[in-house]
Amino acid sequence: MAARSLRDLYDEFRAANGIRDSRPGKILDEGAMSKLMQMFLAYGVQVKASDIHLEPIAAGARVRYRIDGILHDMLTMSPEMRDPLIRAIKVRAGMTNDGPGRSKPQDSRFDFEAEGHNLDLRLSSFPTIFGDVIAIRILDRSRSLFKLEDLGFPPQVLKNFEALIKRPNGFVLVTGPTGVGKTTTLYAALNKIRSPRIKMVTLEDPVEYQMDGVNQGQINTAVGLTFSTGLRAILRQDADVILVGEIRDKETAEIAIRAALTGHLVLSTMHARHSLGATTRLLDMGVEPHMVLASVTGIVAQRLVRLVCRQCRQPDRLANQNFERIWAQETGGAPLIGDLRLVKGQGCVLCNGTGYVGRLGLFELLVLTDDLSHLILERATHNIYRGALSGEKLRTMLVDGLEKAAQGLTTLEEVLRVMDESEMGDLAG
Repeated sequence: MAARSLRDLYDEFRAANGIRDSRPGKILDEGAMSKLMQMFLAYGVQVKASDIHLEPIAAGARVRYRIDGILHDMLTMSPEMRDPLIRAIKVRAGMTNDGPGRSKPQDSRFDFEAEGHNLDLRLSSFPTIFGDVIAIRILDRSRSLFKLEDLGFPPQVLKNFEALIKRPNGFVLVTGPTGVGKTTTLYAALNKIRSPRIKMVTLEDPVEYQMDGVNQGQINTAVGLTFSTGLRAILRQDADVILVGEIRDKETAEIAIRAALTGHLVLSTMHARHSLGATTRLLDMGVEPHMVLASVTGIVAQRLVRLVCRQCRQPDRLANQNFERIWAQETGGAPLIGDLRLVKGQGCVLCNGTGYVGRLGLFELLVLTDDLSHLILERATHNIYRGALSGEKLRTMLVDGLEKAAQGLTTLEEVLRVMDESEMGDLAG
């Protein structure tokens, strides 16, 4: 984390520009606002933030950073500082600046360098009664690609997933809500199997990492390049491996399935809460059941949990009883491999007082086999699926999370936080 707070840096900027209390000592020019914007972005790089939010309120503007998936309030700016900064950001991003009451939602992007990092910034503005909310997604092109081995896959799940992506054909999906690292997993998969002997083509929205040896395309609705139209074009490119950023509709799903059935390995993401729900989602889109059964070879579901800070971690014996109850219910009383080492972070300078630094994935992998066919055709409920796949057939995300908590990597509280009702059932009671 950054050694100095954003508040300290902001106060220094104000002092250097003659700003006292809530009233600016002079009109701030574009150069000063550009430096302030650079300061906010550089701080985002230092604290490894994924997003920066500038949110107008009656008192000025709230500045928040999303770090390890959690939003943190950093400071509040006065209205006199807020409005020039928002104007400067919109001008830099090439957005129109129509003034209060006349703004419209806009999206844009631009490249930026901060702290030696090459950043691709994706901006969104939304008009509110106090001014435009600005959301900035930070994509760090300088960051190296993750390896599959570093994402948190349990050994057997990793082995099975690698077997799926090394097949010459098939349809492999990675599911979960927004912000759980689905695209990172797909990039790591491409990185694992890329070779001069095979041709890889991607269609993304947007391209988040640039990979040597991979032909990467990006959605551009202005010229009619959507997932469905782009995927049709890719099929004429003699590709071996195709990555589609997301399956959003029936048309894209059916083209991806046909690609998988005609000798391509297709990798994509889908918004489904768990691996068992992805097939239901495809059926709900209108895809024929036999097409799903013939093409989909495996489905990964994932979440991200924060890692306990190694500098301020300490034993958390109070969580033991709750852990043992949930473990027994989720595993049917299976013995825990290894010792129980539940920990928690007390908060320190390194973790900015949160008790956590960094994140790791929780995973489950459903390999589609013939004995699942009747369940898919009958659109079985989640509980029926889980009953049929109990034990070694489906190692759930919750079990993976409980094991990582038991190993002292994360906390039981964090594991339960990222699990939704579909995974938890009655366990959180």
